Amino acid sequence: MKLNRRRFLETGLVVSGLGLTNTVSAQDDDRYRPGGPWAPNEQAVNYSGYLNNEELGKRLQRIDKRSDRITLEQIGESAGRGDPIWEVTVGDGDENVHIINQIHGDEPTGAEAMVKILQTLANGSGPTIDAILDELTITIIPRVNPDGANFVGDDGLGTDGELRQRRYNTTEWEDGDSQYINTNSYAYDLETPGYDLNRGFSIDPEFTPGDEDEDWWTVEDEAENLATLNMPVDEVPLELKDGDPYEALWSVGLNLNPETQAVTESFLEADPDWAITHHHQGPTIDPESGDQGGPEWQSIMSVMAPFGPSYVGLDGVDYRSYVGQGNPFLSVDAQTRSLQLSGLVADQMEQFGHGRFNTITRYGYGPLWGSYLDALCPQTDAAGALYEVSHQSDDRGHKARGTMVKVTVEGIMASFERIADGSIHDVDEMSYFDIPLSEGIENPHDDR
Repeated sequence: MKLNRRRFLETGLVVSGLGLTNTVSAQDDDRYRPGGPWAPNEQAVNYSGYLNNEELGKRLQRIDKRSDRITLEQIGESAGRGDPIWEVTVGDGDENVHIINQIHGDEPTGAEAMVKILQTLANGSGPTIDAILDELTITIIPRVNPDGANFVGDDGLGTDGELRQRRYNTTEWEDGDSQYINTNSYAYDLETPGYDLNRGFSIDPEFTPGDEDEDWWTVEDEAENLATLNMPVDEVPLELKDGDPYEALWSVGLNLNPETQAVTESFLEADPDWAITHHHQGPTIDPESGDQGGPEWQSIMSVMAPFGPSYVGLDGVDYRSYVGQGNPFLSVDAQTRSLQLSGLVADQMEQFGHGRFNTITRYGYGPLWGSYLDALCPQTDAAGALYEVSHQSDDRGHKARGTMVKVTVEGIMASFERIADGSIHDVDEMSYFDIPLSEGIENPHDDR
């Protein structure tokens, strides 16, 4: 079943002009338009274009000092480096929005985009800005994982040596806690200890590791100490709001890390109605972009919404991913708003016409019970959305940084505007399923 995407956006944010023509990298395969440039070799990957932890802190403090609209607070520090985890609050409306960025250290453009958004909200003027500040209270954590963002030297904790952003933080693996090392869906083949923080949230914020029953653990590989924690549904301190599809939740996070603990406390205190998390993905294409006879374009970003049994059960919807029965702890209302929140991003980008910004795709959804969206959104019945801009930082370094930041700023500012004026509820939530599913592509320079 093919659903026509509903066009609902009229005039909205004032969009600054950008050159939208793509730069085509030299390559043999012209099947798709790269939207480059790709980083041709390791030397081309350069992180100097991104804010390091110290620079980010100074930038946030400068915005705070120059504006009385925002509140800046340190809510924690990273596990290894002890660098600050910052929280910024802006606006004083009744509708609450919570946003996290760079929970994976090698996914930096969310933090960069937040600085631009905060500058606009802290110092901007006009009806749109006024409405956002009057109607919304926005809580932003610009960088969840300072250790991964500033991984320097062999152990990541140094000040001299090569800066290498990495996905994980640097929490030590203590003796006797080996079963907790691989409690996520990823096996940890790391020389330096650490965790994937977006597999480490607990759907029970009061959960204390060690209190669980021994039979909750499923051993994947005893020799490698690979195990996952599968929590019985009747032990989850939440009401099932949409069916009862599971006996247990698999790979539940343990909230072991100071970073996830700080985010959880921030989330519960903010009591959000809406939650957004920003990530990077690998290179993908928009499979519908070649319908006019030209080459396919790289997708600039994918969006994803969490949903549950009510939407999983719809006939004719192409999920093309493992969803199980989704997240039954979210009400149908929260699921609907989640689909609307992601669906409006693609419509926002249509205003640019055919070009790199109009290549939004859909990232396949399956519940990750240790993730920010699936573990925390049910705590307040918040609608959720995930942004996945294309390319990891080690694909491109800071190349195309401006484009990646721009698309994030446009999507999030449009979300603020539509939530503030209430018109987000006019979005046809089924238009989300009309967004084409992203398809992976290979880096033509991957022989580096």
